[in-house]
Amino acid sequence: MDKGRNTLIGIVAIILGLIVITFPLVSVLTLSVLTGLGIIVLGIWFFTQSYHIWGKNLAAGIADLLLGIFSICLGIVFVGDVAAFEFLTFLALYIVALFLIIAGLMALFSGKDLKSRGIGVLGVIFGLLYMIVSVYVADPLFLSMIIGVFLILAGIMEIFIVPTEEQKSGD
Repeated sequence: MDKGRNTLIGIVAIILGLIVITFPLVSVLTLSVLTGLGIIVLGIWFFTQSYHIWGKNLAAGIADLLLGIFSICLGIVFVGDVAAFEFLTFLALYIVALFLIIAGLMALFSGKDLKSRGIGVLGVIFGLLYMIVSVYVADPLFLSMIIGVFLILAGIMEIFIVPTEEQKSGD
């Protein structure tokens, strides 16, 4: 059953990653909407992670759930209220990077197997990359690609990396 849940989370992550990568390429949206959508997608990712680890680590599950709620609310504000985004423009790119880093740290420290820790390391690396790139490039299409690639890689890891029996018994 746990294997099926990992597959579902992996498929959701890959689909969300592909949406984040392809959606900005076929439309003309403002940076506000792109950032808002990126934060909403991260919020959905936090929800799926919350469901996945709730029984294993209640504190991490609750933290993921709260981050998911906050992410989605903030994303909706950015999508719906450009004035609010303009007020937070300087911080918006750092907020997305911070969410990626937090997701990575939570997976890194709450995970008991190599896969969870690997996804955690990816989250931290991609969050730092997002922060650095947002300072120097500030191209919403490229920044969306970073989020999309992270979600796709995390999804692939969820589907194809199976914990060893030793790692399973540690849960």
